Amino acid sequence: MIDYLRLKNFKCFREQTVQFGGLTVLAGLNGTGKSSVIQALLALRQWSATDGKSPWRGPLVNLGSFTAVRHADASDDTVRLEASFGSEGSAYFAVYPPREHGESGDASSDTGGKQRLREDIFYVSADRLGPQQTLPFEEEGPPSATPLGRRGEYVLWYLETRGHFPVGKAVRRRGEPKNTLAAQTNAWLGTISPGAELVITVVPQADCAVGTYRYSLPGDVRSTPFRAGNVGFGVSYALPPIVALLAPRHDHPGSAGNLVIIENPEAHLHPGGQTSLAELAARATAGGAQVVLETHSDHVLDGVRLAVREGILRPDQVVIHYFERSGLDARITTPVVSRSGRLDIWPEGFFDQHERNLSRLIALRNSPGSA
Repeated sequence: MIDYLRLKNFKCFREQTVQFGGLTVLAGLNGTGKSSVIQALLALRQWSATDGKSPWRGPLVNLGSFTAVRHADASDDTVRLEASFGSEGSAYFAVYPPREHGESGDASSDTGGKQRLREDIFYVSADRLGPQQTLPFEEEGPPSATPLGRRGEYVLWYLETRGHFPVGKAVRRRGEPKNTLAAQTNAWLGTISPGAELVITVVPQADCAVGTYRYSLPGDVRSTPFRAGNVGFGVSYALPPIVALLAPRHDHPGSAGNLVIIENPEAHLHPGGQTSLAELAARATAGGAQVVLETHSDHVLDGVRLAVREGILRPDQVVIHYFERSGLDARITTPVVSRSGRLDIWPEGFFDQHERNLSRLIALRNSPGSA
């Protein structure tokens, strides 16, 4: 498990150490550094999988040139990223300006953690695909650096080829007797859109798969399958995050242990669905996965806090970071969650917009002449 990520002269971070827990929540206003932390992790992953190529350009993330990633007011010319895996070691690379045209040369060192970076990382980007008529399906497997594809484009392939694997006990949805990835995916989809069930049809002649949805509730007749575009964006957007959080280790079906990074898990979901997805993230963490959520949703935060209060996670398994900007630099505040789900501090701007709006509405209601 990643203990911390150390950043030097990387984008908005002049020098920063970011702690990670079993479940790490990255929150804050737009443009404050949340995505940069994720990009640093992905750059480390790309570096570990290549020999001498630029860590900034690859299948997981494309950040441009050295100049584009170096802090605008860097104290020296080195950009350095380091990930620590505790007793298992750490891995880092340092990149220097190019002496001639082209990408920068790099000097790297590995003290035991590089192999950990090469393990499966389930990364689901904020710009993941919405409803699609078809998704790619290649028998030999997807040419992707992350099992589902960074946009979720290979989620149907993954479910069709690994749907029979059992998932860990911690993530199994109550009321669903089957423990397979396919059954549990549908069980959790049903919390987003009640009665929803994914149906996958493979078209091998065209190297594609079609995902449709049918509905059935207790006492109702099961519907005919609907095209993905006819059941709303939320179901398609939720599918890759659900599968990533349920996915068993490829080398040990039935157990977790993956690193799962999800940007904006709340996209296109109603509040109840957002809270349920946070619960699943907490259960995946309890089952052995390490989960990173980048979110703007107070419902996701509430779901994490409820998971602690209800005993799904211990407080020390959760790390919450709130990002702000101070000039050219990012600043991080880290509220601590108690066993009751309370936070010890509540910085200004940290999921407080509901209270701000409510105060304005109350003031308007009590103002003279209001109706």
